[in-house]
Amino acid sequence: MSRLIRTSLLAALAIILVPLSVPRSEVLEEPIAIVGDRVILRSEWEAQTALFAMQTKRQLSNPAVRDSVSKMMLDQLINDQLILLVAERDTTLTIASSAIDAALEDHIADMRRRFSTEEEFRAALVREGLSERDLRVRFRRDVENQLLKQRMIQKKLAEVNVSNGEVREFYNKFKDSLPNQPAAIKLSHILMTVEATPATIENARARLTQILAEVQGGLDFSEAARKYSEDPTAPSGGDLGWLTKGDLVGPFEDAAFQLTPGQVSGVVRTDIGLHLIQCLESDRQRVRVRHIFLSLSPTAADSAAVIARADSVGRAARDSADFCALAQNYSQDKESQKNCGELGWYPIEEMFPEFKAALETAVAGDVIGPVKTQFGWHILRVLDRRTQRILDINDDWDRIKDIARQDKTSQVVSGWLAEIRQDTYVEIRPLSGSVTLDGAGK
Repeated sequence: MSRLIRTSLLAALAIILVPLSVPRSEVLEEPIAIVGDRVILRSEWEAQTALFAMQTKRQLSNPAVRDSVSKMMLDQLINDQLILLVAERDTTLTIASSAIDAALEDHIADMRRRFSTEEEFRAALVREGLSERDLRVRFRRDVENQLLKQRMIQKKLAEVNVSNGEVREFYNKFKDSLPNQPAAIKLSHILMTVEATPATIENARARLTQILAEVQGGLDFSEAARKYSEDPTAPSGGDLGWLTKGDLVGPFEDAAFQLTPGQVSGVVRTDIGLHLIQCLESDRQRVRVRHIFLSLSPTAADSAAVIARADSVGRAARDSADFCALAQNYSQDKESQKNCGELGWYPIEEMFPEFKAALETAVAGDVIGPVKTQFGWHILRVLDRRTQRILDINDDWDRIKDIARQDKTSQVVSGWLAEIRQDTYVEIRPLSGSVTLDGAGK
């Protein structure tokens, strides 16, 4: 299993791409469980356990904690496969290729944001012997499966609702054990991302155009790739091997499949940078290509320009300017931009550490920033603030209703999974032997 691992559906209905950290020599490909005709690897189970422990700060050095977390993660991985088995048999569920592409790109972009710079991200890939194409090929099926399982759960739970009577009954039964309404803060923000400027992009395009001229003048393409390309494939002359339709992002794939053997493309731009592509072989569904890649990483001057602009907008916001107008004119967060930059309520303990530190003593009306996070520079405006308190059915009806619905949803999912499990072969294989679970062999 790759160091880039996926979380279970029930833990989070999304792919989480984990920073590369588990030594490849430690990966164990031993089966730990069988679900129907599917195998869950011990390496996958151990990676999920380690990830959950890291996220929840559980100490796996404690044997009782390790056993509890390990069992929970294995149950979730088994449930994942049970849901996938049902989803694949449901002919009404389909996932468009464009949706898979979009989700895959979102998760690779999320992984990229975990690194301080594009260079650090690409260096991590090089250390792994991977390219972005490898990531897309490797995780496309995982992304499709996650979307399919998510769609299956949405279908199953579409009609789950709670009546007002059920909410009151739930509150009266559990009010002494309900979580407190956490301390929270309501924010608006203006986000300025650090991106390559048009001048930086044009400089990279001019450089790649010059490389193309050298190739057209007789420089061997593979030699040019080794000399100029910023992709991990550079040492192998930029060879990406055989690609099938759907392996890569649209612009690259479109250009690659239009080439004939020996032909070199013009400059092709994708979300990650600029490419020259050479076709080596092709048929109707596959193409073998080389490429030369230049990234579009922001320069120091690009970063400095964004910081200066963020400082200027921050001063304007503090000088009683119209924050809504500033957000609509300057923010690069397209979602919140439409609503004057408003982000809504956030529990203080769940905020970005950078936000939490900057807003520690802020009160309603304060404008703070710019504050730097992995997403860029933020100007923050405090709209309201509330302290931790006990939930009250009169003041917190919507919150209590949501908790009641989550509880009912959990019961529905648990019952559904129990039904699936009764009809599915499920077996766990601990290191010392083999134990068959309820429902095995059916």
